Amino acid sequence: MKKLFIPVLSLIVVALTGVACTSSTAYSTQLKNEKKLIADYIKRNHITIIYEEPPYDQWKPNEYLELDDYCYFHLTQQGDTTTDSIQTNDIVELRYRRYTLEVNADTLSYWTSNDASHPIEFHYGLTSSSACTGWHYALSVMKYSGAEGKLICPSKLGFDSDASSVTPYGYDMKIKIRTF
Repeated sequence: MKKLFIPVLSLIVVALTGVACTSSTAYSTQLKNEKKLIADYIKRNHITIIYEEPPYDQWKPNEYLELDDYCYFHLTQQGDTTTDSIQTNDIVELRYRRYTLEVNADTLSYWTSNDASHPIEFHYGLTSSSACTGWHYALSVMKYSGAEGKLICPSKLGFDSDASSVTPYGYDMKIKIRTF
């Protein structure tokens, strides 16, 4: 019995190690593919990456600010600067279009009341299942009610379902801010 125990145990350890390595390798391959998809999207759309936020009137077309590793944002409309800028715990009403970054994009839209009767609502700067980390990053640049922008968001900064499928998304976003 002892003679069989060690070879069987060794076989189990080798098998489990192989499974762990395979799933870790598959995940790292998915991450590499995600980075390549984002890079291809940037190239196809002639996007220039910048590393410092310009004043609103100096954003150039297709100029995206790097917010985090493989997370990029372009401000298209500054919004109402006569109001206070966004603060932690302000309520954000968000309308958006979400699309995949493939050549033939798959789109989900919450842009108008025809798409969805109510905008997504969440508190800025607070963890929420209604808003992903990438959205909070984008809002830190959008700042004002009525602002609009475009976000390229990797899975690690998206929703949990995005991370499990390692799928990056693009977002067209427009916001309204309600303060207390």
